[in-house]
Amino acid sequence: MTTTTAAAPTLSAAAFLFGGDDDSLHQLADALKDSGVVGAATSGLRTLSKAGLDAVGDQLASVVHGLLDIGLDTLILEGWRKFDDLHAAAQRTRGAIGTSEVLDLASHSITSSHQPRVELRLDDVPLATVEFELSLTFALKAAVATVRDGRLVSLHSGVCDVEGALGFSDKPLASRSGHFELPLMMRLGDGVPLLADRSRAAPPTTAS
Repeated sequence: MTTTTAAAPTLSAAAFLFGGDDDSLHQLADALKDSGVVGAATSGLRTLSKAGLDAVGDQLASVVHGLLDIGLDTLILEGWRKFDDLHAAAQRTRGAIGTSEVLDLASHSITSSHQPRVELRLDDVPLATVEFELSLTFALKAAVATVRDGRLVSLHSGVCDVEGALGFSDKPLASRSGHFELPLMMRLGDGVPLLADRSRAAPPTTAS
């Protein structure tokens, strides 16, 4: 396990677990091969040459990398949409022109779990479905946020410790921890709605 300290305004789960954007795809491909995932997934393709199997492995890595292209800030925001204090402030300020609320958020954590799946096919015939386990935990402290018109518009302070892991069939592929400054990590733009997605089916993210 490695530990990093950095500001990452557009950091994805793939880049967090496997390094910078330029290297993360290659690092993921190596992890899939070294852990035996490619061999297990292609066990029914014995008629393919080594070059063919390598090509399948590269394609598998490319698809999985795309599935891991999830912004860490997006996952935090999904959790915050369930956070009672932020939701209440969003309700109070929505439609109240010129009204803002500054919240000193208590220390809390957000856990996000995902099971990305990839179906392998040969000549349009399904061969295998490969399922991965992705887990990310965010421990947030000393966050001070401003809510205006139902939107999270700024973060004045706060830190976030992240623990992430990716596995396949109980085999660890990657794990990493990181420490980030929240105002540098989060991309808020003109503000992020805190109420719009409240009625949707809950994503696999929990806040506590």
